[in-house]
Amino acid sequence: MKKFSFLLLLFCNFPLTAQVSESYQNTLNEMILVSGTGESFISSVQQMKKMFKAQFTNLEDKDWNSIEEYINQESFPNLINQLTPIYHKHLTEEDLKTIIAFYNSETGKKFAKKTPLIAQESMMVGQQWGIELGQKIQELVKDSVLKIPRSLD
Repeated sequence: MKKFSFLLLLFCNFPLTAQVSESYQNTLNEMILVSGTGESFISSVQQMKKMFKAQFTNLEDKDWNSIEEYINQESFPNLINQLTPIYHKHLTEEDLKTIIAFYNSETGKKFAKKTPLIAQESMMVGQQWGIELGQKIQELVKDSVLKIPRSLD
């Protein structure tokens, strides 16, 4: 039910961003829905809620429900409003419709479903790559510094 109410709010309950038509806004909302981005938002909030619940054990379930209600009714729509001009700057409404058509295909549905898993696994690989690259750069810098002749003062 929480997912449904969030998605309903996504479509119906926030003002249009300046200079973006209602048609564009509705198409963007649909793209967010079919791409799995809305589900990712929900999942992120659930993870954050779990983390904060472990830290703030004195709050009751009704408090957490109020916090989640705030996120769904005010924070998500606000985020979408802030993202809309960015999408509008880079993608036409026709682009969004093409993306929607892809996500409505079997391959698109599979991609939307698997994207969070791919992102999670890729993040781990990326972190390891970053650590290894950082170590290599440190080695190269150290070797370069040792090769620089010191001037006599």
